[in-house]
Amino acid sequence: MQNMWIVFLIIGLVVLGLLVLLIIAARYQRDYWRYLNIPHERPKKLWPIIRQIMTQTLSTESMKAKHYGDIYTKFKGSGPFCGFYALLQPRALILDRELIRQIMIKDFWNFNDRGMYCNQKSDPLSGDLYGLRGESWKEMRQKLDPSFEGDRMSWLYGCMYEEAEQLLLTVSTTLMKQPHSTIHIQKIMRRYILSALAKCVFGLDAQQRHKYPFETFEQMTEMALNSHKHGYLMNLMMIRFPNFCRLLRFRRTPKPVEDYFLGVLTDIVEQREKSGVQTQDYLQLLVGVKAQELITHKYEEDKELKMHLQNELAAHAVVFLKAGYEQTANTLSYVLYELARHSKLQARVREEVKKATERCAGNLNYECIQSLTFMGQVINETLRMHPITPYIMRRTLNNYPVPDHPKYVLVKELFLIIPTHAIHHDPDIYPDPEVFKPDRWSGPRDSLQEQGTWFGFGVGARSCIGIQFAQMQLKLALALLLSEYEFTLNSRKPLVDLEDGIALTLTPLGVIEPGNEERAV
Repeated sequence: MQNMWIVFLIIGLVVLGLLVLLIIAARYQRDYWRYLNIPHERPKKLWPIIRQIMTQTLSTESMKAKHYGDIYTKFKGSGPFCGFYALLQPRALILDRELIRQIMIKDFWNFNDRGMYCNQKSDPLSGDLYGLRGESWKEMRQKLDPSFEGDRMSWLYGCMYEEAEQLLLTVSTTLMKQPHSTIHIQKIMRRYILSALAKCVFGLDAQQRHKYPFETFEQMTEMALNSHKHGYLMNLMMIRFPNFCRLLRFRRTPKPVEDYFLGVLTDIVEQREKSGVQTQDYLQLLVGVKAQELITHKYEEDKELKMHLQNELAAHAVVFLKAGYEQTANTLSYVLYELARHSKLQARVREEVKKATERCAGNLNYECIQSLTFMGQVINETLRMHPITPYIMRRTLNNYPVPDHPKYVLVKELFLIIPTHAIHHDPDIYPDPEVFKPDRWSGPRDSLQEQGTWFGFGVGARSCIGIQFAQMQLKLALALLLSEYEFTLNSRKPLVDLEDGIALTLTPLGVIEPGNEERAV
């Protein structure tokens, strides 16, 4: 009996010791930046953190943008970075432009981790450029870069042009069905971008859509982007302890999503490989990358290798949905919103499209689209005011002492935040930041990227690989729509709200509405 008490006492002491260590660790985490004497935002009280974890309350992108913006404004000029806390985890918010350049460009290889969980073996669709890090990311980027060269984009132009024409038909049909000429433009833009990706990247042309209906493709895309296999806490654990979670074979992609996209792409790729027919879309370029990989390996008939390469191909295709669907549709909606607010700028873009088309003998070809300089400035300014993401996240691979600031060290595995929205709206960088001024971009855009002050498509080696692809989609849609319609704000709902949609009024060019005769003259 006495031995049992001794055992219970030892167990009690061990549990007590663990609790004390846990409290000390939590206390150290909460005072991490204070111990280092780095300017920082104090952490929340313990109870709100526990309540947030228990209720699984998630911050929206707009809430994060405001939070990071407030920290940026409060600590700007205090040092190269400041500290803050995500729940109990210390993170760094980058303040200095030179440090941004070092992170994104100069010393990029120490910061090429986006802080996202991926597991290629158990979750093949997660093994894309968005989630990979280190040498794995570098190898994949080198394989895919040639697919986005200028000549490849001109090769894809016909495929994209057909979808842009279909967008014009959709807008016309929608206006005919409605008694008023006001439409929620974002919903139509989302369908246009998704349909273009389905056709150009997944090979779902009119014939394939009989077998794989577009409605199912749309449902699976929404499931892939807006649902996960695990809950809030497990997803948090996978981000913070990725190596441990990979050992346990955790995955994020819902199984129905994986089965659908792998099934569709495997079927269509096999059809093309058997027939030998070359289709002018991006999927054909991915098939070429896969074939080149097989040639460079000794055993071309290795089934495991073929499956691995097919899974890679599928991950390459699905990343277009993750990084190019909602982002491009939202940008296109914002461009039209800003042009509706600024009728003179809209007329200027329309005139540029008209002159470019005339120079190309009435043919809106690839060279014609590429020559639309002012339209490009409008897109750049839209991305400044309404960035695709309000912040950029990175995680350090190794300890990084900040040059010329010996007390500041970005330690290994530390999450870094670059507050793009706050920087884009900093009056010290962009005078009158709330004013829409496309002429800001009449000079070279690259200089602003190199200075770490504009992040429209990212900066440095890990910038968006599909920049030219996205720009072509944007310019094509804008050129066709502005050639046919004038866009104005719906007076009943003049404010932007992407969740509810952007309401714009469309008037066919040449049609004069009652009451607008004087304006038309």
